[in-house]
Amino acid sequence: MSKRTRTNSSPRFTARPLWATVVAIASLAYIQPGFAQSRAEFHQTLVVAAPEPVTLDVEVPSGELQILYSRDGQVSITGFAQSSTDTELGDSFFKTVLTIEQSGNHLTIRHVPNPAYPEAGINVLYRIDVPYRTEVTSKLNRGKQTFSGIMGPVRAVTGKGDIKASYISKGLQAQVDQGNLDLQVIGEHVEARTGSGNISCERLAQGVNAETGDGDITLMVVGPSTATVKQGTGRIDVGGARGSLTGSTSGGDLHVKAVPHDGWRLNSSSGNIRLELPPALKVELDASSGSGGLQFDREDIARPDSDARSFHQKVNGGSARIDAHTESGRIVIR
Repeated sequence: MSKRTRTNSSPRFTARPLWATVVAIASLAYIQPGFAQSRAEFHQTLVVAAPEPVTLDVEVPSGELQILYSRDGQVSITGFAQSSTDTELGDSFFKTVLTIEQSGNHLTIRHVPNPAYPEAGINVLYRIDVPYRTEVTSKLNRGKQTFSGIMGPVRAVTGKGDIKASYISKGLQAQVDQGNLDLQVIGEHVEARTGSGNISCERLAQGVNAETGDGDITLMVVGPSTATVKQGTGRIDVGGARGSLTGSTSGGDLHVKAVPHDGWRLNSSSGNIRLELPPALKVELDASSGSGGLQFDREDIARPDSDARSFHQKVNGGSARIDAHTESGRIVIR
C-alpha cells in the first residue's frame, strides 16, 4: 500500500534526547549573532517491515544530511532549521518544504525550497535513523553528507561539500563536484570521485577507484585500487596496498609504503615517486625518469649509474612487477 505524507502536524518541541541537542547546536553554531534568529524542528517515525531491506531516496538542496544506523523496524526522521535573517520559521517551515512518501519499505524524502523561506538565509540539518538493512540513494546540492553503520549499497552525490562514510557493508559510490571524501571500512568495491578536493580511504578490502581533478589521495590498507590525480600538484599516499595498484599524478608526488602482493603501475608527469619496500623483496622492477634521476637505497638492488634514466631488474628472483615512470621527477626506492 502506497502512502504519501506531507508534514501536516506541528513539529514537536518537547524535550529531545541529549544527542539531538548537541548535534543541533554544533551544526548550527556558526550562524552569525546579531540577527533575530528563528528555529524550527520536526520529528516523525515511520514503521517498516523488519525482515525486509529499506530503500531510501533522499534529495535536499542544501544543508547537512546524516543517515545512521539506529534500530530495526522503523525509520526516524528528525529535522532542525535555523534562520540567520529576519525570516520567521516556526511551525509552518517543515510543513511547506518537506515531503515524505512511503510505499512499504521504500521511502522517498524530498526537501523542496519555498520562496517564502529564502534558502540562503536558512541552515537545515536532517538526521535519518534507519535499520541496518538499508540501501541509500541521496543527492545534496550544497552541504555535507554522512553515512554510518548500514548495509548499503550507498550512492551519494554532492555538488559542493563533503561526503563521509564509514562501516558500510556493501558497495559505495560517492561523487562531489567540489569537496572532500572521507571513506572508512567499506565492505565492497568503492567508486570515489571529486572534481576538486581530497580523497581519504582506509580499510577498503575490495579496493577503490579514486579520482580527483585537483587534490590529494590517501589510501590506507586497501585491496586492488586505482588512484588518479588529473591535474595540479596533488599527491598520492598509499600504505598497505593489498592487491594491484595503479597510481597516476600530474605535478604531485607519489609515495607507496607496502608489500607488493600484485603488480603496481605508477606514473607522474613531473612529481617524484618514492617507494618504501620490505626486506627480502621479490619483484621485477622497471623504473625510468626522463630528467629527474634514479636513487636506490637498498643492498638487494644494483645501483644504476649516476646518469642512468631507466632501470630493469628482477630482484631476488622477481615476482610481482613494479612499473614506475616519471617524466621530470625523481624515483627513490628504499
